[in-house]
Amino acid sequence: MKKVLYIFFGILFFVSIAFSYLIISDKYDKQNKLILIIKEIVPVGLKNKLRNTIYKSRASLNEKEIQKLQKRKLDQGLNGDLIDSKFIKSEFDSLKYSFREFFLPFKRLDLSYGWRAVENSKRAHYLETIGDKTIVVSGEGDFIYFDTNNFNSDKLLQKRLPSNLKQFLEKKNFTLMGLRDLHIDDNKLYVSVILQNINEKYTIGILSSEFNFQELKFNFLFDPNMDIAEYSIGTGGRIVGYDNNQLLFSIGHFSVPDKVQNKKLLPGKIISINKENKNYELLSLGHRNQQGLFYFQDNTGNQFVINSEHGPKGGDEININNLKDNKLLNFGWPVASYGINYDGSNPFKSTHKEHGYQEPLIYFTPSIGISEISVKNNDDYNTIYASSLRAHSLYVINTNKKFTKVINKDRIILGNRIRDIKYVKSLEGNIVILENTPSIGFIKISD
Repeated sequence: MKKVLYIFFGILFFVSIAFSYLIISDKYDKQNKLILIIKEIVPVGLKNKLRNTIYKSRASLNEKEIQKLQKRKLDQGLNGDLIDSKFIKSEFDSLKYSFREFFLPFKRLDLSYGWRAVENSKRAHYLETIGDKTIVVSGEGDFIYFDTNNFNSDKLLQKRLPSNLKQFLEKKNFTLMGLRDLHIDDNKLYVSVILQNINEKYTIGILSSEFNFQELKFNFLFDPNMDIAEYSIGTGGRIVGYDNNQLLFSIGHFSVPDKVQNKKLLPGKIISINKENKNYELLSLGHRNQQGLFYFQDNTGNQFVINSEHGPKGGDEININNLKDNKLLNFGWPVASYGINYDGSNPFKSTHKEHGYQEPLIYFTPSIGISEISVKNNDDYNTIYASSLRAHSLYVINTNKKFTKVINKDRIILGNRIRDIKYVKSLEGNIVILENTPSIGFIKISD
């Protein structure tokens, strides 16, 4: 009997050690069901105390590995050297993908600060393509570019793209808190920016510049002057091209939930902005933090605005706005959500439709930390590629042609926070921005 007990407790001990190492090293699947169950059992107060300890232990454990990788990045400069090339099998459909990862010359995300930290607001980087070039901007407003076809080689051969962005904002008495998107449309380059004014109030806006490879010279396209009292990570900030000389712009809840359902105020909205007269109209409301935005027009002329947004604890959503009915749609926040508050309370209505709101196409509980999305049109179905921060994965979601039904869902685990994504038709795959190093990657179905 004693021998059995010794074996049992021995196994339990080694399982506990292995489990602890996975958590502390951060080398585990954050969607693992067993780990999620164990995390739910731990009381909220204890969990919050453990979090800081885990962050410190993780930093200490991974310090040498991080320093080695950062030295490699520093030494290679603007080469954009290949970090890794491998094949990845998807989780559900067991499809084989090729993945190539390259250095970016920007500062890395330091998660020891915690994901809500203001210090991390400048660690989000974004990409866009124009012609045969890929453009990348750092969270601090530095631009680079390279030939998109270089994803097929071992070096991206990046070049600096000068701009007056920092000088322009300083002249206008703004402090740059971080960027939230990059978009190129009709030979103009747009960036969304989180700003603090001289009164220490926060707002989000869009700057634009004529696009060229000599120097970007920015001015304000859209400045709503929101004057939010405290910094919030719930900013939204995605920009996409739209019909009739317009842009779509997502504005997050900015931690002022009482303003989200007010049609006269901008938090929690998706708006269309006229690029010439700068007037705007509401397209939808009831959003929380729209980290992804895509405008899609099918071959029959149907138009869709697709957005992805963070829920609270759980309830990340992908929402569809079919523009054929020309209605101002309401997606429910902060009344309806499939998530709960971080303190465990749940004041939300779970079903949206029964309370007069739009249901999401799909929601994720637990949260995946959903970020940017990209959409591909196929003969009999559409594919939404959804990047994720928390889950370190790319989700491949097949829908019917009207985006009313999910046909299939697959997951590709990249093991890195994915901030941005862009499908490139010429290479038949997706470019992704990865935050941890940071790096940029290219992924496609393997032949």
